[in-house]
Amino acid sequence: MKRIRLLVLLGALAIALPVGVLQGVAGATGSGTTTNSVSISQYADFNTFGTQLDVNLLVRCTGGSGVAKVVVNQDSPETGVPDTTGTGFNVAVVCDGKTHSAGVTVEGVVYDPGKAYAIADVTTVTGGTAHAEKWITIKVV
Repeated sequence: MKRIRLLVLLGALAIALPVGVLQGVAGATGSGTTTNSVSISQYADFNTFGTQLDVNLLVRCTGGSGVAKVVVNQDSPETGVPDTTGTGFNVAVVCDGKTHSAGVTVEGVVYDPGKAYAIADVTTVTGGTAHAEKWITIKVV
């Protein structure tokens, strides 16, 4: 009797496990086929006495909406202070599979016109994270 129960249990597991595994693989394949991407524009606009920068991103993502985060660091001698780092967010990035422009206002201490290093990440619930880094130029508009 115990052997029959064990065989029935093993038979049920043999059927249930592959079905569960295949469902997980199908979900992973579906979410992995879409690639999120982000690129940083070459120029950032300087405003509010140098305490804010407007950075433009080109974003392609899926999942309905996403969040963009940008960090900009400017070292001396570009800036009058030893080091300026600021962060900004855009919580309303459109993620419909098409490329869109997304602006992010970065709050810092005192940025000056010149070179700075920018890092951007765009995160969506279903598509993961896209990442970009580059040297940019801060301009007074």
